[in-house]
Amino acid sequence: MTFVPKGYKDRGSGWFYRIAGLRLTEPPAPFETYKRSIPEFAGYHLFDKVHTVMLAEEGVIPKEIGIQLLNAFREMEKEGVDEARREAGGVEHSGEAHLIQRLGWDVGGWLHEGRSSHDLAITQHRVLQRDALLDIMDGVNDLRETLLELSKKHVETVMPYYTALQHARPMTLGFFLMSFVNMLERDFDRLELCYRHTNISPMGCAEGTGSDFPLNPHRTAELAGFDGVFENACDMWEGYDTRAEGFSALGMVNDVVARIAGHLYLWCSQEFGIAELADRYCGTSSIMSQKKNPSGVEILQSTTVAARHLELIDEGYRLTAGGGNDHYFDEAVHLTMNNLTYLRVILETTSFNTKRMRELCNYGFICNADLCRILVQERKLPWRTAHQITATMTRLAKQEGKEMADIKSEFLDKAARECVYYGKPINLSEETIREAFDPDRSVRSLKSHGSTAPERVREQIASSLEWLRRDKDDVKIKRERLKAAADKLERTIDVLIDG
Repeated sequence: MTFVPKGYKDRGSGWFYRIAGLRLTEPPAPFETYKRSIPEFAGYHLFDKVHTVMLAEEGVIPKEIGIQLLNAFREMEKEGVDEARREAGGVEHSGEAHLIQRLGWDVGGWLHEGRSSHDLAITQHRVLQRDALLDIMDGVNDLRETLLELSKKHVETVMPYYTALQHARPMTLGFFLMSFVNMLERDFDRLELCYRHTNISPMGCAEGTGSDFPLNPHRTAELAGFDGVFENACDMWEGYDTRAEGFSALGMVNDVVARIAGHLYLWCSQEFGIAELADRYCGTSSIMSQKKNPSGVEILQSTTVAARHLELIDEGYRLTAGGGNDHYFDEAVHLTMNNLTYLRVILETTSFNTKRMRELCNYGFICNADLCRILVQERKLPWRTAHQITATMTRLAKQEGKEMADIKSEFLDKAARECVYYGKPINLSEETIREAFDPDRSVRSLKSHGSTAPERVREQIASSLEWLRRDKDDVKIKRERLKAAADKLERTIDVLIDG
């Protein structure tokens, strides 16, 4: 009898021992879920249509020729733009190749007046890039929303903040997650700026010197949904900074994803034990049957992901001048969107062990800075003297196996006498020491601007929710403008054909 559970076909290495119902309760969730929302040849096709409309309107080509060309493009759309253009061949010239094969040289040969392979390729780049940037902006906003919801839930969840993987000070989980919201806000700003630079029409720049045909580049830009028109034709061919800027913006997004995933990866270990991923984002071992590997975040925080993105930047940028980097940018877009989506659904289903988080704050003398502050404020000591007294206290306590809860007034006095910067008892009460070593009180006391106190975090959340609303509206408006331009183009074609 064979046993292949539904949904496990082509699951890769080890699928048969990772079956749900053994160590894990769920089958693995797919990683690659992103699909581009526009055809592969979308930029070429859009340029062909708006260029034909403009040529007919300006009298550069006979109107009856323009009508035949536009009718042929609509027939192509019924067949499938990508399929028809692949069959015709010619890549950026696939539209003209299709028209010549269907309508003959005497009709199809009119399409190329006033343009070049160069502005065809650049238009393709910019149309695909602007669409991809909108998708990435949506993905970033969705992740921001998830992080904000988790931050609201964990405004008062006290946990250690680690520096160099050592206990530093108490903070809250909500505060920590908000740091990544802020990073993603800046990522959105970079993506939006890149969109503005990208959504400038190159149509009409020809090979980089302009044209001696009476073109109307403002009309083609309007019908294609571009927000502006090039000012210098040579800039459109020589200046490929918008593609490099796109790679860079995507790289910054992936850096934030990797940072979050890296923390989750550590937190899922037995040593930390403060997070647990849903089974669908985990794997197990072929021999160590007890293991629940946080494979989902391992993928996202992996240096191989970052390395591959850098390779794509290098390979794609070196090919910019030749117009051959669409494949590399497309791979970078798919990588980024899959990363954003995968991290978001992981976060939405992760269980956080808040009891363990709070318990960890009892160790590692995490509140030493609070004791220093009290020594400064109540004993009028310089900060460095207070710092050296508590440093001596920590060394002595570690030698004797003591933690914060074990520190009494006499022990602190012993450390103060031994400290070379002080050399006498500090005479701090037991009650004051207990207050200093209370992680909950420590978090509440950190009330300066942008700090971890719950009221400060709630202010941060409120501000970021407003930013998120505005940024979501911004993407919506951009998509509506593109849709309005596309509708206007089709109405204009209807008028030309019917008129």
